[in-house]
Amino acid sequence: MPIPIVIFAQAPPPEHGQSRMVMLALETLRNKPESFEVHHVNARFSNSLEEIGESSFGKMLLTAKYLYQAIRIRFKVRNPILYYVPGPVKWSSVLRDWALLSVLRLFYRRVVFHWHAIGHGEWAHGSERLKLNGPCYSDWIARKISAWVLDNPFASIAVSPTSQKDSFAVASKRNLIVYNGIEDPSPTFEEDVLPQRLERLHKLASEEIPCFKVLFLSHGTLEKGTIDALNCMKRLMEHCDPSWRFQITFAGGVSGSIVIQFNSMVEELRTKWPDRIEIIEKGYLTGDDKHRCFVDHDIFLAPSRWESFGLTVVEAMAHGMQVVAAASDGVKGVLPEKHPYLAPPANPTALANRLLQCCANIRAAPSLEAGRALRQRFLDFYQLKDFTNNLTEAMMKLGEASALSPAASSSSSSNSKFKIQNSKSSSSASLSGLCDLAVQSSSPISNLQSPISLSVYLADQNPGHDRSFGISRMSQVVLDTLQASGRVDIETIASKTSQQGSERMGSTRVLPWGTRRKWVRLLTDHFHPLFHRSAPPPDVYYFPKGYLPLIDIFCQPSVVTIHDTIIQYDGDHYPEWRSRWAYAYWGMMLKHTLRKADRILTVSESSKSQIHVFMDRHRIPRKEITVTYEPCLYEMIPQPENPTKENHVIHLASCEPHKRTAHLIRWWHDAEKAGRTLPMLHLIGQIPPEVSHLLASSHSIVKQPFLEDNALQAAYLEARALILPSEIEGFGLPALEAYYLGTPVCFVQGTSVEEVLGVATNHGKFSLESAQSLFAALDEVMAMSPEEVRECGLKLRETYAAEKVAERMLSVFHAVKNW
Repeated sequence: MPIPIVIFAQAPPPEHGQSRMVMLALETLRNKPESFEVHHVNARFSNSLEEIGESSFGKMLLTAKYLYQAIRIRFKVRNPILYYVPGPVKWSSVLRDWALLSVLRLFYRRVVFHWHAIGHGEWAHGSERLKLNGPCYSDWIARKISAWVLDNPFASIAVSPTSQKDSFAVASKRNLIVYNGIEDPSPTFEEDVLPQRLERLHKLASEEIPCFKVLFLSHGTLEKGTIDALNCMKRLMEHCDPSWRFQITFAGGVSGSIVIQFNSMVEELRTKWPDRIEIIEKGYLTGDDKHRCFVDHDIFLAPSRWESFGLTVVEAMAHGMQVVAAASDGVKGVLPEKHPYLAPPANPTALANRLLQCCANIRAAPSLEAGRALRQRFLDFYQLKDFTNNLTEAMMKLGEASALSPAASSSSSSNSKFKIQNSKSSSSASLSGLCDLAVQSSSPISNLQSPISLSVYLADQNPGHDRSFGISRMSQVVLDTLQASGRVDIETIASKTSQQGSERMGSTRVLPWGTRRKWVRLLTDHFHPLFHRSAPPPDVYYFPKGYLPLIDIFCQPSVVTIHDTIIQYDGDHYPEWRSRWAYAYWGMMLKHTLRKADRILTVSESSKSQIHVFMDRHRIPRKEITVTYEPCLYEMIPQPENPTKENHVIHLASCEPHKRTAHLIRWWHDAEKAGRTLPMLHLIGQIPPEVSHLLASSHSIVKQPFLEDNALQAAYLEARALILPSEIEGFGLPALEAYYLGTPVCFVQGTSVEEVLGVATNHGKFSLESAQSLFAALDEVMAMSPEEVRECGLKLRETYAAEKVAERMLSVFHAVKNW
């Protein structure tokens, strides 16, 4: 008697990996009417790729419609198997699964989950790899509901050994692995494709100016790694042999959610390397067009952050392409063990290193051996005939399983080409083993310690509206680097107007108000722990601007980065600059933070000395202070070799008295009147009102407004020098920015800037007591050769690399977590 099966899943359109495999499953089982009685509820909630994941009232009506269809079938068919594809961890999909499964499981005793979209099961049972957007309590409640609706199904089907976490997490009675499969897209590989591959390899190895052709083929979303691919190419261009050329094709279209960012990054790549990189965009490809695209490219780039299987990787393998990929669960399971070109997900730098290694190996040893091996792996495991045979055998076993004991079911399937596992009690151990496997396949650095959950407070950073511009830049680079390391799970707390967490962050909680107004900012700083509580709480609370809330009892353990003690310096030397209340308040906050913070970070040895002096002055017992230094946002920009310079220097002007902008303007004006030959001085930012009249009578001083980042980069590149007359700094980030863009720096001796630049150069220091020393320092740095400036920039990049700063911070976070 045929086994009754109700397939509750969407078939194309839209065309994507999951819907395509559902259609293949339908065709496979319907082609065997003597074995299966197949019914299909085509749960089509989306008609296009852009609609996937969207919520609407119409989809609620469709939910009711499809439930009605499934229930009608159930009353017509005796004890069928319900084949169901759970959705990903997105609110729209999770809510839909709740609505459907809470009803369907009342009517269907035998429910089989096919985990094409992975993550829902393990998330429901506590995995921290995923979180729903919104407050922590809503995520916690949602996990409980999902655990209930998914719990203990009749069976689960995973598509690769590394994609079984969901199966084990929901305690399936039976766990199966059935690899997806496709028709051989290159049946004439030996006759047609192989000779072309060999010709291309020899050409790449022999040409002085090789052009590597890279293919990205997927619907262009953030999760598919589209932006990671562009960042990967950017890092590759910065570090590869300058004679190398690249052509990268993005096939599959770009999602509207990232199209603006995508276009901006593409334009940046084309502008920086117009003769070295060609970027081609294609829409959705099928048939011969798709086949030709695979054949015409050398390397397949698969940076997807989250895959259950990796169908396009299988297609690339079938075409004998070399594959460079992010080690998401499914892709890792598809490729051979110890595949040499795997990088941690969401890590463009590591991905660029693997791609660079792949290109170098092609140049050094142009062999078809690697491509043949991947092609053979496809032939052995991922052909359509294998999928149809294994799915048929699996469903036959499941149809018989209800009449068998668990032991008999397991025994009868032990020799199958797929794998069935039983026993609810063994599921947790199996899940643990799979987690171990996932860790072993990630980057070496992630093997050392378990990930840290980090809550980062950003609502006190309003760039351009307070003194947090440099701190915001530092926060952005550090947090992105920490997230990319794979060793932290970051949640950021921001306001509508403040610095925001980037797209890489695990989650960003945006408070529904801005924090530019003083009193709103202060109330938010101190009381946000009361109305923003995480469950479970994070391992560490991190405050990159360096001030703990007064209600710090809810923020333990805490780590702060105190950048300087300039507030005390200004209070001592410029008491008229702020109100007495402001000095008293910020002094109190600094003392409170130094007393209460569990660990203190700072950005230079000079700043560390400032903090120790402050603690001694206010009788605060000294604590351990860790110097991390600061990274620079511009380290992602290639170090210029010989930038074209204009006859001017720049100064980042400020009304803050310790920045000494007024001092510099007076010196410059006096030197001009004395007949000294000077370059033009471009003042970028705010001019102290007491010296504004001097600009009107000067022909060598030019005032410019505050510049956005692209314009500021251009200003750095064109200038012959940057002048930093500041008498106190915590670090001096503009000095790094200047050298990273090929511009030397004049700075005040004895400040942190001297410490920071001292690893690379002694040129440019001057005394605030002598205008002559400034102009001597200026002559000195303008006489530096482009090669000397470049070497300084490269040395500084090596010393203050974001990864090194993040590593120092991680060591502190781990120490605090383990207290």
